[in-house]
Amino acid sequence: MSVLLDGIDVVVFDLDGTLIDSEKAICAAASLAFADLGVDVDEAAVADHLGAPLLELFEFFIAPVRATPGRETAFGDAEAQRFIDRYIVHYDLHPERDPPALPGVVDGLDRLAARGLPLTIGTTKPTALARQQLDAAGLLPRFAHVQGTDPPMAPKPAKDVVVAACAAVGHAPARALMVGDTSRDVGAARAAGSRAVIVAYGMHRLQVARGLGADAVITSLTGLTREH
Repeated sequence: MSVLLDGIDVVVFDLDGTLIDSEKAICAAASLAFADLGVDVDEAAVADHLGAPLLELFEFFIAPVRATPGRETAFGDAEAQRFIDRYIVHYDLHPERDPPALPGVVDGLDRLAARGLPLTIGTTKPTALARQQLDAAGLLPRFAHVQGTDPPMAPKPAKDVVVAACAAVGHAPARALMVGDTSRDVGAARAAGSRAVIVAYGMHRLQVARGLGADAVITSLTGLTREH
C-alpha cells in the first residue's frame, strides 16, 4: 500500500487544475468579464487565484479601484452581479468550456479504483456544472459522489465540501485524503481533519505547491499509488 493511502478510506478530489485543464477558459472568461466593467485584469493574474469563488475574485481585483480617491463606492453589488453574468457568458463561449482531463488523471483514478477506494469530488463549482464537466471529460463514471459548493455551503477553505463528500459515501473526514492544487484545498482538508496532497503540473506549480503545507506534493495522480 502506498504510504499516502495508509489509513485512508475515501479520496476527495478538487476539480479545476487537479483533474481537468480548465485554467485557460477560467482565466480568459474572468479577464474579459473585468474588461466589460472597464477594469484591466490580465489572464496571468487571474491564474494565481484559481479556485476562488467568482464573488471573491471580483472583490480582490476591484479593491484597488475602490481605494482610488473619489471611487470608494464604485463597483457595488450590481457590478459584482454583472461581472458574474459576463463571466458565465464568456466562459460558455470559450472553445475549452468543457476542458479535457489533465495528464495522468485517467490512469491515476483507475489505479485508485482498483484498490477499492471510493472516489469523490469536492469543488467550489456548483454540483451541476461539475457533473457536466466531468461527463464531458469522460470522468464522471469513476466517481461515487460529486459534491459542489451549493447554497448555503461555504466555499473552500471551509470544510463543507469535504465533509459532505465524505458523508455521501459513509466515511469520516478523519479517514479521507483531499487531493487538490491550491492552498484552499489544503485549508479545507485541515478544517475537516483530513489529510491533504497537492498535485502540481509543471515546474512553476511545483515550486508554489511546496509552500502550501500539504502532507505531500506529487506531479501526477499516479503518484498516489506509488510505493514510497
